[in-house]
Amino acid sequence: MDQSNQKRTKAKISSHKFDRMQWDPGLRERKTMTDYLAASLRTAIYDGQFADDEELNQVELAEFFGVSRVPIREALRQLQAEGLVQNIAHHRTVVAGLTLPQILEALEMRAVVESHLLRKAALNFEKIDLDRLRKICQETDLIKDYGSRWVVKNWEFHRALYGRSSSQTMIDAVERIQLNVERYARRAGTTERLRQAAAEHWQIVKAIERKDFTKAADLLERHIVHTGEEIRRAREKVGSLPSGKLRNKDRKRPAIRK
Repeated sequence: MDQSNQKRTKAKISSHKFDRMQWDPGLRERKTMTDYLAASLRTAIYDGQFADDEELNQVELAEFFGVSRVPIREALRQLQAEGLVQNIAHHRTVVAGLTLPQILEALEMRAVVESHLLRKAALNFEKIDLDRLRKICQETDLIKDYGSRWVVKNWEFHRALYGRSSSQTMIDAVERIQLNVERYARRAGTTERLRQAAAEHWQIVKAIERKDFTKAADLLERHIVHTGEEIRRAREKVGSLPSGKLRNKDRKRPAIRK
């Protein structure tokens, strides 16, 4: 075994990459080890815990989860079929990423479809739904960073908006988009944007309280578009920095090795 492989084998994966495993019951309730591993890796990728093109080293993952490499390989095959990872030279597996135009187009699609779903949901909206939205907003106001809990609360809010639309096919489509771009929103997120997003949630709720669902849908569309603008600004800011002067948070992490 050469020195680079020895270093790779000794490297450890930071446990924070899988912090949602500690409290998300959906990750714990898996029928097989392969399902559990695939779900854990999928969630970590969607949460933005792995950078685009970052290597998912089978030896390190097997050591971290305390399993053989067989279920790791099977889990990675699942993720490859979903387009989340890809195999490159020398049997390495890396996280597949999206370009900025792909991210912005996906968010544009999501904004249009999700606002349409809210308009449809208006016909079936009940007081319990409005109470649920208020409660989520109150809980979201207590979150101070773009961690896993923000991701989950944000999902809960949007689902509560369009859940009454009775349009499962469109819901599935918009949630696939949200899953695939959430990591980029999280990486681009700032404390200021966190406050803005929470305030935008409240604005949508206030419009629903007035039964002005047209206004609420317009606010929702703008809210999602703002996320794309934040991602664009973050990408342009990184691109404008001189080579070798990137801030630590803007550097692409080298695989999962330390």
